[in-house]
Amino acid sequence: MFAHIFHSQGFGPVTVVGIAFMFIGCFLFLNAGLSFLPSDGGRDVTGGHISKGKPTGAGIILILFFDVAVLLFSAISAELFIYILLVSAEMITGFLDDGAKTEWGRAKKGLIDLAICVIFAITYLSFNPNTFRFAVSEYTVQVPVVVYGILIVILAWSAINVTNCADGVDGLTGTLCCITFASVMALLRHYNIDPAFRDAVLFMIIGLLTYLWYNASPSRLMMGDAGSRSIGLFIAIAMVKLHHPLLFLLLSLVIIVDGGLGLIKITFIKATHNNSFMSFLRTPVHDHCRKVFKWSDTQVVVRFAAIQAIICTGVVCYIY
Repeated sequence: MFAHIFHSQGFGPVTVVGIAFMFIGCFLFLNAGLSFLPSDGGRDVTGGHISKGKPTGAGIILILFFDVAVLLFSAISAELFIYILLVSAEMITGFLDDGAKTEWGRAKKGLIDLAICVIFAITYLSFNPNTFRFAVSEYTVQVPVVVYGILIVILAWSAINVTNCADGVDGLTGTLCCITFASVMALLRHYNIDPAFRDAVLFMIIGLLTYLWYNASPSRLMMGDAGSRSIGLFIAIAMVKLHHPLLFLLLSLVIIVDGGLGLIKITFIKATHNNSFMSFLRTPVHDHCRKVFKWSDTQVVVRFAAIQAIICTGVVCYIY
């Protein structure tokens, strides 16, 4: 809103004010959230008992301030406004699940995710051409609208769920997502794509960095499904908006491997009733590293982040 009024282009004074608003607001309200957020019930994973009783669902604070920051301090368009609504919808459903006495079933969450992903695909294709750059090259591919829409839905649904599954170690998901978003923002500037969307990505990074103040090991609170699922959706939106959707496979590779192998394992076991499938690997992969390799939480975060940072740096430098 203020960006429209003051005709801000890119990272001007209005954006700087938005950064300050995002940091200060999240910092104060995350601290306040320690007393009113729902408590984590503990999960059947390595170290799950440590999280039991800690405040969770902090994603509701992060995403609400993200929404306000984008609305007030970026030159928001109708397309971006719809994306903000979708991210908020994913946050709300995640928060309701965080606070529920009985965890929502996979089918219920899957159908909600599917509906949100379909709306995202329709929105994107309504405002953008059905072309994208192939992998890390500048080669442009044009595909039928329906096919592109299906691919967007698959990407968005996958991003939501792998990000959610990777959220299990203090500071891990927030750190990995910051690296991914920073890489996306660099490429958005390289291709000169929508300054308002670049502002939105920047505000998300500031929110995640502020969240890490409280979530660094040993954590004081957790983002819960309210954060991980909505942030996963925004990663997908950012990749598609970049017109480089396949870069999701590289810029989020560690998140995909960490959370995705667990999804593959569970799906295969349920479909075939073969409980020995991938029995050599605990999932998510961060659990395998802690249980089998005896890595500490800090070692998991630093080593996973180092791998992702190296990959992202290589991709960004290659494209530049």
